[in-house]
Amino acid sequence: MYQALTTTGLELIRKSHRFGPTFGPRFSNHLPMAITAMQRLGASTAQMEKEYQRAADHLAPLGEALGVDTPTLGEKTHNADFVAYYCIMLGKLGTEETLRRILPSLLPGISAGAFHGVIRLAYAVELEDIDEISHALAYWSSGYTPLGALSFQQDLSPQDDLNQALSLFHDHTYQKGIIIDHVEELVTLEKYQAIASQPDSLSLEGVARIVLTQYSSSDDFTLLHGVTGFQALLSLLPFIEDQNAALHYFWQAYVAAACTAEYREPHSNQGLHSDVVADWSHWFQQSLETENDHTIKLIYSCARLYDSLRLPEALHAVEYRLENAS
Repeated sequence: MYQALTTTGLELIRKSHRFGPTFGPRFSNHLPMAITAMQRLGASTAQMEKEYQRAADHLAPLGEALGVDTPTLGEKTHNADFVAYYCIMLGKLGTEETLRRILPSLLPGISAGAFHGVIRLAYAVELEDIDEISHALAYWSSGYTPLGALSFQQDLSPQDDLNQALSLFHDHTYQKGIIIDHVEELVTLEKYQAIASQPDSLSLEGVARIVLTQYSSSDDFTLLHGVTGFQALLSLLPFIEDQNAALHYFWQAYVAAACTAEYREPHSNQGLHSDVVADWSHWFQQSLETENDHTIKLIYSCARLYDSLRLPEALHAVEYRLENAS
């Protein structure tokens, strides 16, 4: 049901490499991700070119490399150096070996850019373009945001873990900023230690259900990134040896992000009615008509999640988003 990647789409993405991964107060550059998703949903050349121009009007330039041979994780000024660093590595080792070597060190910082680091990398790998993969790895690396060592608690369910965290931070007021600012603030708070432990057992299906239903209960902007971030991680799992650790790092980051969302209501196990019938062709067209890159990426992520896990919650998330799309 997905359309093939196009030469025009790839040219636009490569053209976008003159821009940095962020702009303004650390807003993420969605352009390469949006163009990739648009191609898969069947966008026309005119639609992709319009998206490029819309984004190009406000993006910031990439900037010059500082000449650092070994860039430092989490050092935002090293982004251009990371691009060069990974481009050389990818040329020598290829994509698969590079990812197998690099991802274990990046997973503890999966919060980077409010999940945009992992999302951009997943899309870049789908493109099979070394230049875009190097830029995606650089974004995750320079925006690396660790939330502390993993710790575990027996007999704690993911739902109870999330709800305890949401209850503790339900009325907390964060300083002015964007998602990643609030997450970085959260981990400095003394009461964050009370939610630092997580369930010792997680499943892909269980995490997916929570992420999807929390979003569909709220249309919350932060929780939307939980959906697209989870799908991105899922697509990268073939390159990760310790997939259990990867899931736990994602869960750590998701709970932290959820504690900063506008919607901080408890998750419920109450099931959704299974009455949504997939209509991907129509949904893809609807999402493209919104010209909203978040909507386009969400619908694409939900389609990919449904392919992998066949969860009705993914269909509900699509229907919910499109019904509320402006």
